[in-house]
Order: sequence, then structure tokens, then C-alpha cells
Amino acid sequence: MGFDLSNYETVEQRLVRFWTAYPDARIETCMMNYDGDSCIFRAELYKHHDDKHAMAVGYAHEIHTDRGVNSTSFVENCETSAIGRAISNCPIQSQGNGPRPSRQEMEKVARLGGNLAPTDRSAGQPSTQEHTPRGAFATPKQLGYIKKLAKDAGMDDLRLLELIHRELNDDSAVLELLKSHEASRIIEVLK
Repeated sequence: MGFDLSNYETVEQRLVRFWTAYPDARIETCMMNYDGDSCIFRAELYKHHDDKHAMAVGYAHEIHTDRGVNSTSFVENCETSAIGRAISNCPIQSQGNGPRPSRQEMEKVARLGGNLAPTDRSAGQPSTQEHTPRGAFATPKQLGYIKKLAKDAGMDDLRLLELIHRELNDDSAVLELLKSHEASRIIEVLK
């Protein structure tokens, strides 16, 4: 089932509502994790700039990609998304202001292969490629696919391990500890 991006608020629109509702508020953001390929931000909203406790918190995760906004600004995009999530968690969002996800979040869904409704012409064709950071471990799906391809090729565990060592030029590599990009390489070899 597809979705139409025009049904979702931008973070900018949410910020206008936030500052209108809470003109003396403050927003704090903090990068919780950064590994060069991805980052996680936390945003905290305070009703008044002197408040000690946040009224709402939001998190966001973004990854560096080869194209689009995340090719040049994935850190900034992540911070903006965290603010949008925090606003969606505060009292003004529950006042009938549309869907909980922001337009930026739904654009991320489209980038990662979600389906846009046919009426959304501005977004073009959604990407079906998901970028996995180079430091991330292989997914269970990747590992299962490697095992299936090896079995289909008549390889036992030892022959598969030898192939992994040879292709990665690393005698200490084992299937269960492969990084995602390494698993992708082994999959291509096995195909």
C-alpha cells in the first residue's frame, strides 16, 4: 500500500506550531552516536527555557547515502528528524494535526524502498536500495542467504569458510561475524 507525501507535515511546519504554542520554549539536541556512515540524534523540548525537565523527547537515525539529501547532509537531516519526532511526542501533536510521522520520516521510508502513492509525482521513483553502513554486521537475512547459496552450490561449512577467507583475504573471518558489505561481497561471489 502506498502513501502520499502531501498528507504529512514537514518538520518546519511542526516547528512553527511549536514556537506558536510555546514561545518561551527551548530545544536541545545531542548527537548520541556517529560512526562516519550513520548517526543518531536525541532532541528534547522544554516548555519554558528555564525548565529542568523535558516535556517531550525524540530520536532519529540516519545513514550516509550515495545520493539525495543524505549524500551531503545526513547529520543535519538526522537532527531535524529528531526535532520532528520530539514535536510529535509533545501535547500539541495530539490536537488533531495529522499523522504522527513527519514528511521527512516518510521520505526516508520511500528512500528505503517504501511505496509512494501514485498521486505523488514530486518524489519520482522511490529507491529500492537500502544503504547499510560499512561498520554494521551482516543481517540475519544476508547470513541465511549465504548459507542457502552455499548449500545450493554443494559447499560444506569448511569450503564456505575457505571461500570467505580467500575472497576477503582474511584468515580470521567467520560467517557469523561478517560485516554487511563483506556479506554482500560473498553473496555476489556465490551467485
